[in-house]
Amino acid sequence: MKQRRRTHTGSNSMTRREVLRLGATVAAGAAVGPFISTPGHGQTFNWQRFKGKELFLLLYKHPFVDEMVKHIPEFESLTGIKAKYEVLPEVQGRQKFTVEMTAGAGGVDAWHASMHVEKRRAWKSGWFQPLNKFLEDKSLTAPDYDWNDFTAGARADVTQPDRTISGLPTFVDPFVLFYRKDIFQQRGLRPPKTMAELEEQAQKLHSPPGMYGFVARGLKNANATPWAYVIYNMGGKYLTPDGKSALNTPEWVKAMDWYAGMLKRFAPPGVVNFNWYEASSAFMQGQVAIYYDGVNFANQFEDPSKSKIVGKVGYAALPAGPAGPVAPTFTNAMAIASQSRNKEATYFFIQWATNKKNFGRELLAGVGVGRVSPWNDPEVKARPKMPADWYTAYLESLKIGRAGLPEIVDVTQYRDIIGVAIQKAIEGAKSADVIAQAHKEFQELLDKTEK
Repeated sequence: MKQRRRTHTGSNSMTRREVLRLGATVAAGAAVGPFISTPGHGQTFNWQRFKGKELFLLLYKHPFVDEMVKHIPEFESLTGIKAKYEVLPEVQGRQKFTVEMTAGAGGVDAWHASMHVEKRRAWKSGWFQPLNKFLEDKSLTAPDYDWNDFTAGARADVTQPDRTISGLPTFVDPFVLFYRKDIFQQRGLRPPKTMAELEEQAQKLHSPPGMYGFVARGLKNANATPWAYVIYNMGGKYLTPDGKSALNTPEWVKAMDWYAGMLKRFAPPGVVNFNWYEASSAFMQGQVAIYYDGVNFANQFEDPSKSKIVGKVGYAALPAGPAGPVAPTFTNAMAIASQSRNKEATYFFIQWATNKKNFGRELLAGVGVGRVSPWNDPEVKARPKMPADWYTAYLESLKIGRAGLPEIVDVTQYRDIIGVAIQKAIEGAKSADVIAQAHKEFQELLDKTEK
């Protein structure tokens, strides 16, 4: 298969006080779990146990993958295992994985799963190889791997209702606030602490056509992820305790009033058709004062070849609403396909890909990770790629993170349902009407897929 390589370079500096604060912040996210690290015995682990095996990995295009694949020759040297792979755009990759698993050919050993989309669907289809026994087996898990080092939220995102672990977390993507710190300083503004303050600031800074106060995704399906921030912080839920649609509540109507209202009043023209690409492009071109989206989009803001606002972007945790603060998170994981003929050798790969050393490399490349210890790595502290407030915003968001989409089989259909509702509200439909219709359609979806 065709292999793709990406490189990441760059550096910034953080003060000792800042890095100590970061370490304290991320340590607060650690929690006790069932698997214990004993680094002192690391020399006895046999990485060459499956020498001669050959694996095929299906990887979705992602900043984590771009960095990881550069180091695959190191894995091959360490283990004697040959790792072939293909990198595809996420939607295309997911389609290929579905075809492969449905055919039962056993051609895929591991894939970089999007847990916020595939968690329940692949689990219900029986496509995840449970990892609990692998993690507990000292002959398969290196003593210094340390499952406890993953944040509590990351571990929850890969754990199913039956307590099986479906993948090893890689990138946990919380949504954070991006703002023009140069303009904020000129106007004497600080990053907003509440949604009300965010709205006030957007109004103050809104001066079209030169500057728009706010932008977020408006396009159907894509808008469902930033929407999660608003619904959580307004106090809404996706599901009732008995698994029914919880969309028919005042909180959902209030959330729609706020989100559609912000985009109608303060976003650039045509925002109803904006995916992350259009929203981030408008921000990078200096046309927007405030934007929120996944933290992984920040790399491009600091890239002089793409951005007109290098060094002018501030990063902060999302401001709280009446029921907040909550930051929606979206987790990816390296998972073993249940049809793999080389499950144990594949486990060696996904274990290596998610170890502390590789996560330190990811941080040096400006890619956030779901482990605790790499944030305190001396090398990461010495030459971080991103500005200090990016790290702070990321870690503060992990502490208040919650899975951003409902954990159901057909997440994509839910995204379409709420996405259409959001678009209609932006175009002028009443929030109560679009929410009522979305509630009806969501319940019909649950009746079909969640039995």
